[in-house]
Amino acid sequence: MTLERGSERPVETDGTTGTTTEPAAVAGAAEPAAPAAASDDSSVRPIKRVVWVVAHPDDETLTAGGLLAALAGRCVVTLVTCTRGERGEMIGADLAPMVGDPVGMAGFRTGELDRALTALGVSEHLFLDTLDGGPRLVDSGMSWDEQAPLVRALPAPDAGPDAFTNAPLERVVGALVTVIDRVQPDLVIVDEPGGGYGHPDHRRAHEVTMLAVERAAHPPRLVAWPVRPLSAVHAAHEFLRGRADLPRTGVDGQSLALSEPDGPTPSIVVPDDEVDVEIDVEQQLPAVVAAMVAHRSQVQAVGTAADAPSQSPAIGWYALSNGRLQPILRRAWLRAAPGWGDREMLRTAIGATLGGPATATAAGRWYRPTMIVFSLILGVVVAAVGTAFHRTSPPVGLLVGLVALAAGGALARTFVDRTGQLCFGGAAVITVFTMTYVNPGGDVLVTGEPLGIAWIVGSVVAAALVPALLPRRWFEDD
Repeated sequence: MTLERGSERPVETDGTTGTTTEPAAVAGAAEPAAPAAASDDSSVRPIKRVVWVVAHPDDETLTAGGLLAALAGRCVVTLVTCTRGERGEMIGADLAPMVGDPVGMAGFRTGELDRALTALGVSEHLFLDTLDGGPRLVDSGMSWDEQAPLVRALPAPDAGPDAFTNAPLERVVGALVTVIDRVQPDLVIVDEPGGGYGHPDHRRAHEVTMLAVERAAHPPRLVAWPVRPLSAVHAAHEFLRGRADLPRTGVDGQSLALSEPDGPTPSIVVPDDEVDVEIDVEQQLPAVVAAMVAHRSQVQAVGTAADAPSQSPAIGWYALSNGRLQPILRRAWLRAAPGWGDREMLRTAIGATLGGPATATAAGRWYRPTMIVFSLILGVVVAAVGTAFHRTSPPVGLLVGLVALAAGGALARTFVDRTGQLCFGGAAVITVFTMTYVNPGGDVLVTGEPLGIAWIVGSVVAAALVPALLPRRWFEDD
């Protein structure tokens, strides 16, 4: 089923097909901006088409709804939902009778999804099982891991033959291949291998997607999945624990509680150095909140904090049916799938698409080239000063010069990742050798004595090698 905004399109309910008219546009939303002109270098081309695969209605909003909305405002996003969430829990006494009624629940949650996609600005959506006319793919259900309750899910023991996890692999992979070959996306996004929190349908969606991109006749150049850095998750929960205005009860009078500060984390949470791209999605917050409210059977107690400090990764909160309060995040994070692009390719493509630098944050488009030029100038200046004064009060001048080169390289790497560090190192080494062997006025700045040799060799090591060997986790933007 394909949903086109601004047109009449079929809506599946309990087996019948009705017609509904989508609003022409979200109130206050701008038309998608045209991506920048493509470069001959595929690593810097902006993303024009995205296929985003999720397991259930609401996953598109809760996993990384801000990023989905940001991409939908800049390129064509095709959202593929694998099931209709027929075995989810329902929030609200008025919806409780639907539990155990898969047809009724599927119809209700499809309507919620429709409204959420309108809020997020997604123009094309389809359910995976509508492509081949085969049997419906049904929510497989789940159970909680007793070792990590409400954090890690396990397969449900009663998943039926129509469950997504039990569907023939060739069928579901073939269906997704059809989508990929039709759309020919630049980027495919899916849950990380652990399924976000282990839900069997999420894990199956990952498996199906990775097989589909391998078999597609027109594979994407990039595949990635949403992740969350451990430090940001801890900071977000600290933000929630410091709030006095959090809701205490849910829709049904259920007590709402915060996660344990040192408890287990879901699989979407990764060490900071496993994050490849960070994207500022604070501007998409109203769309995300509206989409959460649209999923009222799954999401409750949605709130935002106007006084949230700018350094906090959290800017609001919500709860699911389990009563656990979760942060609404002002950033989204991605990791490149191995073999489907690397960190720099993903970062540059996202930055080119969303109008930011390679880190895909909110800084201007001139940040990266400006910092590269600055790194080159910094390398020349530091190397020239060091060369001129390396013989001052031996060995003090030598040591100060080498430390300055190492510090300058680390600073350049902080400005603009390894590219900045390489520019600094290259400029510094060229400057040292130029001043050594090209001597204006006949002045000899670097002699063949041990002090001069130590400066030549040491400058190469300090400027080019030391900053490159520093741990990656020390550099937030690397």
